[in-house]
Amino acid sequence: ARYGPRYRWLSLGTVMLGTIASIMASTIVNVAVPDMSQHFTLGQERAQWLAAGFMAAMTVSMPLKPWLLERHGYRRTYVAAVLLLLAGSISGGLANSYGLVLAMRVTEGLAAGVLQPIPAIIILRGFKPEEQGRAMGLFGFGVVLAPALGPSIGGVLVEWFGWRSIFFVASPFCLLALPLAWKLLPHSA
Repeated sequence: ARYGPRYRWLSLGTVMLGTIASIMASTIVNVAVPDMSQHFTLGQERAQWLAAGFMAAMTVSMPLKPWLLERHGYRRTYVAAVLLLLAGSISGGLANSYGLVLAMRVTEGLAAGVLQPIPAIIILRGFKPEEQGRAMGLFGFGVVLAPALGPSIGGVLVEWFGWRSIFFVASPFCLLALPLAWKLLPHSA
C-alpha cells in the first residue's frame, strides 16, 4: 500500500536484477575457459565442468524453490539466493585452485536455480491478467539481454583484466538487488 500501483513493477524490477545476475554468471564463463585451462593446466574435459557444474547445480536447486518460498517466504528466499550468488562470484574470482573455482561455480548454480523462476511467479501472482503480457515482455527483455551481453562483456574483461574478472560481473547486480529486495519484496505470496 505504501508504494501504490507501481509496487508490482518495483518488485518485478528488483527480482529481475537477481535473474540478470544469475543468467550473466551462467553464460559469461565460457569465454574464460581457455585462459582458465591454461592457468590451472586443465584438459578440455575438466574445463567443461565449469559450465556443466553450474547447470547441474541449477537443475538440482530449481525443484527446491517452491519449498523454500513456502517455508521462508519470498524476501528471505530471494535475499539468501542473492547472497549465495554474490559469495560464489566473489570467492570464485579470488580462488587460487581449480577445485575452489569449480565449487564456487556450483554455488552460483544453486543460487541461479532459485533466482531465475521467481520473476515469473511474481508476474503470475502480482499482476492483473491484462498487465501480465506487458510484465512478461519486460521480464523477457532482461532474460534475452543478459545472455546476449554476458559473453561480449566477458570477452572484453578477460582480454583486459584476465579470467578472474568475469566472476565479479554479477556482483554489482547483487549489491543493488539486496537492499531493494529487503525493502520491496513481500514476505509471502
